[in-house]
Amino acid sequence: MQNDSSPVVVDDSLWPLLIVQIQGTIPPTRFEEYLAQRLTYLQRPEKHVTLFDMRYAPMLSSELRQLQSEWLKQHATLLDTQMLGYAMVITSPLLRLTMSTFLKFRPRNAPYVVTPRMDDAARWCLNMLEESGSHPPAERIRAHFGLKPQ
Repeated sequence: MQNDSSPVVVDDSLWPLLIVQIQGTIPPTRFEEYLAQRLTYLQRPEKHVTLFDMRYAPMLSSELRQLQSEWLKQHATLLDTQMLGYAMVITSPLLRLTMSTFLKFRPRNAPYVVTPRMDDAARWCLNMLEESGSHPPAERIRAHFGLKPQ
């Protein structure tokens, strides 16, 4: 996990649920570090779900969007084989529309959800892990997000 003052915080404490929090403007060098770090999780022999917390994220610059696009193309096979799914928590209507449009034109094999609510995203991620036969730390995930057992 990165320190909390970083514009990109990666938390693997609930693995195989990976939480990526984006908050504030991200310098290109830090974004490249994040992409390299993200690749290490894709290279693990265990499939996982990623929760992107983008409640405090600004729109990415065109430079960062280009870096991300190239990274997604370069690692498409790993993304398709190692990702069980991903959830994006986006409260900004404009950013949510932009991301939903992007995902429609750049679909991945993994299912995804875009929602403004953290609890909905966390519940969706937990369900994806449980349905896949993974053995997530379900109680820790529920406690972390304040979810009630269903």
